[in-house]
Order: sequence, then C-alpha cells, then structure tokens
Amino acid sequence: MNKVLTSEDFIYIAVIAFFVTWMIQNIIRLKNLLNASPDAIKANEMRTIMARCYALFPLEKFNFKGREFTRGMRVKITTFQNKEFEGELIGSNSRNLICIITAKNVIAHEISNIRDITPVEN
Repeated sequence: MNKVLTSEDFIYIAVIAFFVTWMIQNIIRLKNLLNASPDAIKANEMRTIMARCYALFPLEKFNFKGREFTRGMRVKITTFQNKEFEGELIGSNSRNLICIITAKNVIAHEISNIRDITPVEN
C-alpha cells in the first residue's frame, strides 16, 4: 500500500516542522540564558542604566553652596531628612535634580532637599 502525499499533508508537515524548530530554538536560548554569568547580565544592565542616567542628567557640573561638583566625583550627600548616602556623581539637569550611583542604587535627588554635599577621597 503506497500512499501518495497530498499538498495538505505537506502543509501539516511544514507547520509541525516550524513548531519543533521554534521549540528547539527557545530551549537553546533558555539554556544560554541560564548558563550566562550574572556579571555579564549585570554589566549589560549597568550600561543601559548609565546611558539612561546620562540622558536624563546631561549637565556635567553644578554648584552647591559655592562649591563646584563635576561628573565622576565621589560624594557624600546628607539630606534634610538626615539620610546619608555616598556614591559617584552622574550629573544634574535643569530641574535642579542630581543623580548619584551608589554600590546598590541609582538615586535622583532634588538639590533643594540636600543639606550638604562633601567630596570623598577614593
């Protein structure tokens, strides 16, 4: 008994082949994602975050109580709510906001709510 394949059979075969290929590719992508080092993922996320920060805070310099601060400086900030954080200055913008990146967070803070900014030696 020889059966001749119809065009409908070929369409079914093509659809099944498409889904099998799609499933295999997704399994490979998932495996690569699980095997990727956390540092590589973190570095990629950090580049995206930094690019966004530079776009939102384009000004490299700003003055605070007669002192000039520039992008890249390590600073310690004390707010009027007595919160302190230390990090690298990313920049400021025309809305009187500054951006600082700490070891764990990216912080945007209004300059008018800051009590003191002091440079920190590396």
